Formats: sequence, C-alpha cells, structure tokens
Amino acid sequence: MKLKYKFTLIITITMIFLGLSLNISVRKILKSNMENSITNSLKEVMKSTRESIKYTLSIRDYIFKDKALVQEADYLIEYISLNYESQIQICDVNGNSIATNLLENPIEFSNNLKEVKDGKTIVNIKYNNNSLTGVLSYPLIINKSYLGIINLTKDYTPLLIDYKKATNTLTLIEIFLIIFIFTISYRLTNKIVSPIETLTSASKKLSEGNYDININVEGNDEISILSKEFINMKTKIQEQILDIEKEKEKVEKLALSRKIFFDTVTHELKTPLTSIIGYSEMMIENIVDDEEFKARALDRIYSESQRLNKLVLEIINISKGLSSINDEFINMDIAPLIKAICSDMSIKAEKYNFGIYSIIESGSVSIKPNKIKEVLINLLDNAIKYSIENSTIILNSYVCNDFYIIDVINESLPIPEYIFEHIFEPFVKSNDSSDLSSTGLGLYLCKEIIKDHDGIITLDNGDEIISTIKLPLIKNHN
Repeated sequence: MKLKYKFTLIITITMIFLGLSLNISVRKILKSNMENSITNSLKEVMKSTRESIKYTLSIRDYIFKDKALVQEADYLIEYISLNYESQIQICDVNGNSIATNLLENPIEFSNNLKEVKDGKTIVNIKYNNNSLTGVLSYPLIINKSYLGIINLTKDYTPLLIDYKKATNTLTLIEIFLIIFIFTISYRLTNKIVSPIETLTSASKKLSEGNYDININVEGNDEISILSKEFINMKTKIQEQILDIEKEKEKVEKLALSRKIFFDTVTHELKTPLTSIIGYSEMMIENIVDDEEFKARALDRIYSESQRLNKLVLEIINISKGLSSINDEFINMDIAPLIKAICSDMSIKAEKYNFGIYSIIESGSVSIKPNKIKEVLINLLDNAIKYSIENSTIILNSYVCNDFYIIDVINESLPIPEYIFEHIFEPFVKSNDSSDLSSTGLGLYLCKEIIKDHDGIITLDNGDEIISTIKLPLIKNHN
C-alpha cells in the first residue's frame, strides 16, 4: 500500500475512533444531565404535591386524617393532575389503591412498595420506545402520621426528543468533521507524498544514469528544501562526472602521447648517438687530418651531446611527475631573480642580434626559485628562437590586484591556429619547426610549474606574442 493511502487510512481510523469516543461520552453526559433534571423535577413535584395534600386536608375539619384522605382522594387526583401535568395514584399504607387516574400501573410501583413503606422516596426513569416517563413513589406523612402512599407518573418525552435532537446533531457534525478531515488529510498527504514520489522517480532515473531531470520546486517547506538539495546534488554529480570524463580523456590522451613519445624517443636517441659515435671514431682513428673538420666535428659532438642530455633530462622530468622533491617554496622579492635571468639570457640574445629590454618592479612572492627560473628561461628562449630578426624582446614585471605579473613580449609571426589551440598541451610543436631539438614539452612544463604556484600563465597570439605569468603575492598565497 502506498504511503499516502496508509497515512490517510490511519488518520481516518483515528478520527472515527475519536469521533465515536466523543459521541459516546457526550451522549452519556447529556443523558446523565437529562436524568438528573428529571429526578430533580420529580422531587420538586413531590414537595409541591405533599404541601398541596397537607393544605387540602388541613382546611377540612376531619378528625381522622386517613379517612379524610379517602374522602378527598378524587379531588386531590384531579387537582394534582391539572397543576403538575401528571397522572397520580393515591394508596393506603399497605399500597392498596384508594383512587387513581392512571391508565396502567407501572411495575415500578409494586417493586418500590417495600422501600416506600420504610419511608423512602423512590424515583424511576422509564424509557419506552420513543417516550420517557418519570415514576415517583413517596410516603404521605403529615404531622408524623403515615397516611398513605402517593404514586405519580409524569411524561418527559419532550426532554427525550431534545436529547435525541442534540445527539443526532452531534453525530452529523462529527460525520461532517470526519469527512472534512479525511478530505483535508488526503489532500495534505497527497501534497506531501507527491513531491516524494517525484523525488523517488527522479532518483531511479538518476541511478540509471539519466541526468535530464527537472523538478518544479515551490515553497520553502522541508519537502521543497529536500527537492532543491536533490537538484543541487544532481547538478554536482553531473558536473563531477563531466569533470571525471574530461580528466579521463586528458589522462588517456596523455598516456597515448607518452606512449608515442617513448616509442619514438629511442629513434630520436639513435640520431645523436650515431653522430657522436661516428665523429668520435673518425677522430680516434685519425681518419681525417683537416683541422677545420676536426673543429666542426668537436662542435657537432658537443651539440649532439647537449641535445641528448636535454632529451634525457626531459624524460627524467616526466618520470618524476614534473616536480622535484627537494624544491621548497621560499618567500622572497622576485625582482633580483628576474634581473639575473635577463642578464644571462642577454648573452645568448646578442649572439642572434636580439636585445632584451626589461622594466622590473619589486614584489614579494612565495616561489620555488629554480622552477620559476626554468619557466622564465624557457619563455625568453622561445622569444629568441621565434622573434623577427634584429627586434627587441621586452620583459615587464609589476604588481597589480594582489598579483605579481610578468609579461614577455616579442615580435613574431602569428602562431598557427591549430598549434595555438593546444599550445600548453604536451608534445605540441609545429610540423615545419626548424628546431629539431624541441620535444614540445616546454610550455607544458611551464604551465604545470605555474599551476603548482597557484598562478596563471597565458599566451596572446598575433604580430606580438605576449606570454603572461600571474603569481599571487605572499598575503594571497595558499
């Protein structure tokens, strides 16, 4: 059975039980009040009739009051019946009828005779179909003389009718309330359960991998809050899954790139090794006596050794996850480091007829100096490689919005769009690049280093290539 039906059924059964209990209790109270009213009324009738009889007998000059009772019985019956709207029977001390206008003798008269003889007043309430009769029996004692017994009946049917009207009205009100509460409880339960059913259905869809779920949320009650939190949870799960899928794609791509790299690196290693071995053998065996050739051979052996060393170092960096265990963050003014790097790179730049112009502002940052040096050398080296002849390379560094910013600007041909879109990914290089020693890892390594520093690195393409590094100042560094 569904929850809303269970809840409605429980409320309905509870209300019926409470209604019946209330109805029975009220009926008992009303009936008790009615019977108490009848009892009090009959006692008042007893007092009044006794006084009337006493008065009637006293104004008559009878020596024997019991004989007087017999003589005045018919008058008393008529008088009492008219004045008290009742029927009466006058009996002697033994219960024998002297006079009566009763149509029938209630059995209560005979049943109460013994107690009445003992001087007790007996009141009985008699229910008969749709009528209600009060039965009164009391001893007639005047001036300490026991003269007889008065039996009296009085019709209280109007009180019974009022009692039934009241109880019927109460029953109708209770039925109406039960129906009303049933309707309200059903609608309320449906309002509560309906969003839960919607959430249940949405949860099933979510468990099946369907994230195309929309729940209309209205109000600020607990169910509405639960629905909003479910939507937030669904959105976060969906975002996390998308992030995981993206990361998975990146990992798969990186794994594939590494596989391709390590598959091809053995071939790349053969080239410098072959040259080194070939030139070395020629010099050891003195095959060539030309000094110019020997100088060119030594230079070739040196350059190929440098290329081989660089390639091996890059492989080591990749195997270490692009980070050094010994490197630690140091709080320092970065300006002297940048100036030293510019000075060192100026020597290389002058070889190729380039100049490096720098404007360097002081700024305190938390960095790994060797790693930042590696990044700046890489950016300046790229600027030297790809700048237009006889142009000037500019390095500006300054503080802006809680960041220390370094711009490396050089005039160059625009980077091809297919390269620029993936410029910070590993192993990305131009197919027509003249630099055979490049493995396409430089900018990727720079990005990872800056990321480790909670910084940002960007590259603007165009006739001017602008490489920008943003490092958080010490107060903002986590």
